[in-house]
Amino acid sequence: MLEPSLESQRRGGALAFELTVENTGDDPVELSFTDAQRVRVSVYPAGADEDATPLWRSDADRMFAQVMGSETVPAGESRTFDAAWSDPDPGEYYVVAELCCRNRELRAEETVLV
Repeated sequence: MLEPSLESQRRGGALAFELTVENTGDDPVELSFTDAQRVRVSVYPAGADEDATPLWRSDADRMFAQVMGSETVPAGESRTFDAAWSDPDPGEYYVVAELCCRNRELRAEETVLV
């Protein structure tokens, strides 16, 4: 069983996001990806829902190598995937991080103050 968690923190002028996926089960879990992208982070104004247009998205205007891949998360271990918003304005934001794997839906969210 995989448990996702999200941590956001300031690093210099950027806002860094870490999506950690912990395997709390007894067996290893394989994550399959359709391309080189591993995580998508979307940032919304605080109080907005996901139907709103994000203020920033980690994969906007980016291209990813079209190569399939996989990662295994052994039992009792975790994997962390990261992204960073280089120059956020001060404010309160609603952040959604999603693992971009094809065989599981894993996401975490939080509200963060910059």
